Amino acid sequence: MRGKMRNGFTLVELLVVIAIIGILIALLLPAVQAAREAARRSQCTNNLKQLALAIHNYESSYKTLPSGFITNLPGSPATLERSHWSWGALILGFAEQAPLRDQLRVGPVPLWANLTTPTGLAALQTPLASFVCPSDVGPPLNNFGAAINPVYSTYEKRVTSNGTDRIEIAKSNYVGVACSGNSTTPPNGEMTYGPPTGVLFSNSAVAFRDILDGTANTAMLGERCYRLKGLYIGAGNALGFSSETTGYSSRNRSLLAALGIPYWGINQTIINADHQNRGFHSLHPGGANFALCDGSVRFISETIDFNPNTNPGTHPNGAWIDSVFERFLSKADGQTLGNF
Repeated sequence: MRGKMRNGFTLVELLVVIAIIGILIALLLPAVQAAREAARRSQCTNNLKQLALAIHNYESSYKTLPSGFITNLPGSPATLERSHWSWGALILGFAEQAPLRDQLRVGPVPLWANLTTPTGLAALQTPLASFVCPSDVGPPLNNFGAAINPVYSTYEKRVTSNGTDRIEIAKSNYVGVACSGNSTTPPNGEMTYGPPTGVLFSNSAVAFRDILDGTANTAMLGERCYRLKGLYIGAGNALGFSSETTGYSSRNRSLLAALGIPYWGINQTIINADHQNRGFHSLHPGGANFALCDGSVRFISETIDFNPNTNPGTHPNGAWIDSVFERFLSKADGQTLGNF
């Protein structure tokens, strides 16, 4: 008697097929994720190149790089200014954002005054794609500060229109390089212990001729993500910040919404969590992107030679710069950068 022909799979065969498909997916998923991250990192690199180009075009017009931020008060005053325009706002006209610059009237009209009008507020809360790394997981409007954790209150990224409200504005994952130190605490009117050794700081007007170490050896912009390994880093703001929101004795913590310093190194998350938003961080595995003063972009490894916790105090400019990362962030330390 002839046996009946089978028209399907047995249960065991079906389970084997499912298991094989699961194994293939598990093998392919990391490759897919790596390809996606490579694309995001490439877009991040392009963003930094576009911002660097805008800064170069700014320099061509004004013969200096833009100021890290604008302040009308010298030193570190007891009375804090309500708001400051930062380098990002100053280059809008050179970054295909001239209508936004004109709408905000950057310069004649302070940032805080724009917060009091519907059109000004909408403009400040419009995300700017060229300022955002596609790998970042933070919100488009920066809410970093006491709303996240009271310990972050002295690093408030939200701005104010009247001294009491707290308003979120467009985030930036790119901040200017201000110096090579690890702190912004001393109220010397600039950025850190000793003079600012970077290219962007308060009322700065650095020309290419001032970058004595060479534009190809000096960083101009670096990445900072919103959150890394469960720690809130806070990113930065695209257009400016408010000193008045920090409750601190000077503007030297609020300005970290626009500027960065090395602090304890790239992608550092284990020392003083509330201070980590001073530095440079990214979600790109192994390091972060930096735009150099010559307009190029380099991916800098988080293992770059670095001597953290550097407080120059009264040392002459450059005497305390004793590692590759510090030299990379300095415009005129006079030392050989070396390979990295």
